[in-house]
Order: sequence, then structure tokens, then C-alpha cells
Amino acid sequence: MVTSKQRPASQATASYQSLPTTDHKPLHTSSAVHPYDQASFVSKLLYNWATPLLQLGNQRQLNPVDLWPLQPANQCHVVSASFEPLFRRHRSLVRTIFASYGGRFVGIGLLQILSVGCTLYGPVVLKHILSALEDDTSFDMHAVLQYIVTLFAANVAQAFISAHSTFQNQLVTVKLTSALQHLLFHKSLALDAKCRREKTAGEIANMFSADIQWILNFSIFATQLWLIPVQVAVTLFMLFDVIGWATFVGAGVIVLVLVINNFVVVAQRRNYVALRGYQDARMKSVNEVFGAMQIIKLNAWEEKFHDKIKTERAVELKTLWQIFSLSSCITALLYGAPVVVTIASFSTYTLVMGETLNATKMFTALTLFNLLKIPLMTLPNIIASMMQAMVALRRIMEFLNMDEKKTHIVLTPSSAPLEMVEVYASGNVDICVDNCSFGWDAGKTVKRGELVIVHGSVGEGKSSLCAALLGEMDKVGDGTVFVGGQVAYFSQQAWIQNMTIRENILFGKPYDRVKYTNVLEACALS
Repeated sequence: MVTSKQRPASQATASYQSLPTTDHKPLHTSSAVHPYDQASFVSKLLYNWATPLLQLGNQRQLNPVDLWPLQPANQCHVVSASFEPLFRRHRSLVRTIFASYGGRFVGIGLLQILSVGCTLYGPVVLKHILSALEDDTSFDMHAVLQYIVTLFAANVAQAFISAHSTFQNQLVTVKLTSALQHLLFHKSLALDAKCRREKTAGEIANMFSADIQWILNFSIFATQLWLIPVQVAVTLFMLFDVIGWATFVGAGVIVLVLVINNFVVVAQRRNYVALRGYQDARMKSVNEVFGAMQIIKLNAWEEKFHDKIKTERAVELKTLWQIFSLSSCITALLYGAPVVVTIASFSTYTLVMGETLNATKMFTALTLFNLLKIPLMTLPNIIASMMQAMVALRRIMEFLNMDEKKTHIVLTPSSAPLEMVEVYASGNVDICVDNCSFGWDAGKTVKRGELVIVHGSVGEGKSSLCAALLGEMDKVGDGTVFVGGQVAYFSQQAWIQNMTIRENILFGKPYDRVKYTNVLEACALS
């Protein structure tokens, strides 16, 4: 039975209210324009448009009213309006992300290439300055000063480029977060009854939190996947110009380290896949406990379920320990690689090639070897992030490919033929099930304003009839289902809010310690 009655004002339910905050004058109004949209080129370059908010945050704690309104291009409904059609066309999250933000990623990659170029300019300047200092006969102070000035300019440019590439990366992350969460949210509402039973609330919550975060973490470093090999190749080429063929010995050590690292990464990926399964199992058990708390209390099963969740958590922690152990191996390999490369290259240059290692070559080579540390130390995090993202993408795609409710079988005034709408409107009909089969024949017409009670024994199809009106059942044969308006459906399904246990029990009402304690005692929850 679905009814709608107006509640008297005196019986209004308690509403949620935010806690009172200190009365501060807001920095912005809700109708204010984002300062970035009105900022000049210099203000955008130096981030002066953000200074007032930073100054206010230095003076006191920021409140939500202090924040600027979100730019229209970054709002969820705008982002999802362009993202969802692309996903329906490609049916692949990877292709959709590249189609939506591929241009942004290319632009960010170009900025990062310029940043790396500015960084690699330092060893070039160092080499020329040391060469000039070693050669007293042709020392040119004017040229040395020019190198120093250009080095300073390159470092300043590198700082600006790095800041703006990071800023653009964060903007893409914000948009991608909104798009993915909107996609998952609408899919969770559109699942049919069978798939909704297969996917628990805990599994969906894991996708909303952990899986999306794994994808976002990798999206931040995605451009580094092709930038790091380029950076390493250019650095090795510059090393070849300094110490010759000894560079290839160092390159061989790098290749050996990466091969060993590849075997560790494969094992790491298997652990990540297993970890997500263990986390889903634990979340499923936790949700079962909260959903059947009354039965568990009445049968005194607390210890049994506690042991079950504890065992599942122990398996999860064991897998986490294996993941962190392998991560430590990867980190040790790639942190130690630059040191081994330096020793191998210098030993080959002096002992095998018989060359003299002067100050210019040694300090320039050491600087270049130090520049190799950054990409090699970043690489394990990027690889681990990529493994996590691949697992998350597979899980989310499995969820997005699940069957949805058959909403097309239920006609509405916007989808039904005009003649049918006119007939139902003339008969004052709101709901009509005409010669339809939802597992068995059904037929019922409900006129506007009628109160209908569907009764019967267990298993006779009362819930199935409601599900048919919601489009959650397959319609067999001919016939039509018409619903002339919106439907409110309240199923007998337990749920909890994302709050503390006390807040769930109070449900917005004020806390009375004595009454609260008595209720817990009466419900065997103490």
C-alpha cells in the first residue's frame, strides 16, 4: 500500500540543524563570482586571486560561507552532462577519461616537459662554470655571470611551471571525481532487483571511496608514465657527453633494477586484487551485523560475529602486510639504484677506460646522477598507483555493466502514445496495469484519489506487483503498464545513516542521557 497524507504542522518530524558557529562576516556571498574568472593574467600567474582567502584563514577558522561558489564548468551536473554520453558511446572508463580530459593531460604533460627541461639546465650551467674555472687562460667572467643569470631564470620558470601544472592537474581531479561519483550514484539507483542483491551497500561504498580514490591518485601521476622514461633517456644522453661509454654500464644497472622491479610489481598487483575482495567480504559482514542487530542480540550471537569479522580483518591485514613488504622492496631497489649506477659508471670510467675524472666531469656527473634519483624514486609510487587504478577500473566497470531496471516497460505521460494519455486522463486514471504478465497475469486500474490495499499470504506477489510498477520486473507478452505521475515507494528494508550509532538512534532528536540509557537497556544494546 502506498499512500500520501499531509502531516499537521504540530506533528512535524525533527529536522537536522547544524551546530551554531561563531558569527563571522562571510568573505563571499552565495551569488559572488569566482575570483579566478575576474583575475588578470598577472593575478593568475602569481595566484594573487587566492590571497584574500589565505589571509582570512590565517586570521580565523574558515567557514563554508567563506568559500567561493564553484565555477560552472566544475559543477557536477555540467561535468556529468558531458561525461555520461561519452561513457555510453565508448562503454569504457579509460576511453571516456581520455576523450573527456585527454587534451588537458597533454597540456599538463607539455608543462611538465618544460619543467624537466629547466631542471636539466642546471648541470649544463655547472659544467660550463667549472670548465671556465679550471681553465685560467680563457676565463670569462661576463660569460660566467650570464650562465648564473640564466640558471636563476630557469629555476624561477621551473617553479612557476610546476605550480601551474599541479594546479591544472588538481582541476582535472576535481572534475573526474564529480563525474565518476555521479556515474556510480545513478547506476546504483538504476540497478534491477537481482543485481541490487548481488552488490551490497558496503561494496558500493568501497567503490565510492577507495576505488575512485585509487583512480584519482593515478590520474595525478599519469603523465609521469611517459615523462619519466624521457627524462631518464635525456639524463643518460647528457651523462654520455660527460663520461662516455661508462654511461651504458649505469644504464645496464638501471635496466636490471627495472626487470627485478617488474617481478615484484606483478606480485603486488595480485595482492591488490585479493585485498579488494577481502575488504568487500569484511564490509559485507559488518553490514549484515548492523542490518540484523536485533536477531543477533536476541540469539546472543555477538561473540560469533565478532570472531567472524576479526578473522576477516586478520586476513585483510595479512595481505596489507604483504603489500607493504613488497612496496619496501621496490623502494629499496629504486632508492639504491642511483648509488649503484654512480659507483658502476665511475669505476668503469676510471678503471676500465683509464680516463681521468677531473672536477668538472665528477661534479657534473654527480649532479646528473642525483637528477636520476627523482624519477627512479617516484617510479615505484606511480607503478603501485597504476596497479591500484587497474584493479579499481575493473571493479567499477563490472558494476557499471550490471543490468538495470526495465523502466521502458512502464509508460509515463512523456513516453506513452498521446491517444493513450488522453484516454487515461479522460477516465481520471493514475495507474493502469492492462493485460500484463509479470511472472503471472496481472490487471488492475487505480483511479485518482483511490486508496488501494493489496493483501495476501506470503509469496503471493504483493511485492512483485509493486516492483512491476517500478519497472523492476521483466514484462512477459503483450499489455501495457501506465503510471500517471511520480511514485513514492517505501520498502521494508533496514538502513542506517553515515553517522555515529548514537546519532542513528536519536535520528535528529535531542540527547537525553537517562532516556537514551533506558532505551539501550530495553533493546539489549547496552
